[in-house]
Amino acid sequence: MAAKIRQLLRLYALYGRMDWHFLMRDKRTGFLCVISDWFATLSSISGIALLAIRFDGIGGLSADEILWMLGFFTLADGTTWMLLGAFNNLHISRRIGRGQVDHMLIQPVPLWMQLLTGGFMPFSGNSGFLAGVILTAVATARLHLPLTPGWLATLILYLLARMAIAAGCSFLTGSAAFYKPVASEELSSVTLDALNAAGKYPLAALPEWLLTVFMTVLPVGLMAYLPSMILLHKIDAPLACAWPFAVSAAFLSLAGWMFRKGLKHYAEHGCPRYKDMGHRC
Repeated sequence: MAAKIRQLLRLYALYGRMDWHFLMRDKRTGFLCVISDWFATLSSISGIALLAIRFDGIGGLSADEILWMLGFFTLADGTTWMLLGAFNNLHISRRIGRGQVDHMLIQPVPLWMQLLTGGFMPFSGNSGFLAGVILTAVATARLHLPLTPGWLATLILYLLARMAIAAGCSFLTGSAAFYKPVASEELSSVTLDALNAAGKYPLAALPEWLLTVFMTVLPVGLMAYLPSMILLHKIDAPLACAWPFAVSAAFLSLAGWMFRKGLKHYAEHGCPRYKDMGHRC
């Protein structure tokens, strides 16, 4: 176990250096990439924030509570991309659909370790993480939330659960690329885009049946809404508090099963998109 942890840390350090060299190789391009990410991150949440300010809240939440929910969403999404987003590790259907799993299987590193560390981009991909920290800190101060160790630990746990749900959904749908590589190459992207597009909205005004759907099979309500309601002390039911962890475990388990099953199919049939000469169709 200790040897695996040391190897994980070495790989994180390696990918961190690679990310830094990517920025420094062409400083102008690197600067433009970082600034573009900041604009994209802020523009994705500005519409909801401005509506909340204009109408003094949305869906039973005050403007400051909406700001806190957006901060949680941005922090969770930014952390996910910073840790897993590089080299299409999170968009796993692209790697599978393009036949690049072969490149991973010949590496002298376990596949799970490559998937866990290969997406690390602490310098070029930290805009969402930093913006989320700032937004959450500002909203926490405005709401005068008590920063107890227990509350902070709960925040971290819900961030991890949210990351697990996003990764689980991506791998679950992306595993279809083992069977239909061309048609399914962008499935992970579509899944993550759908979760992020709807996941930043408060859902209190929705019908009960639709809210149930958004808390289970299409877990957009777990991207920010339910964790925020719990951390803002608006919900304290034990089942609701445990629900994000149950759903994240379910999606990770199902995604792991589907991915392993797809790997067996890939081992027998490979990817038909590659010709003998190595070019992708």
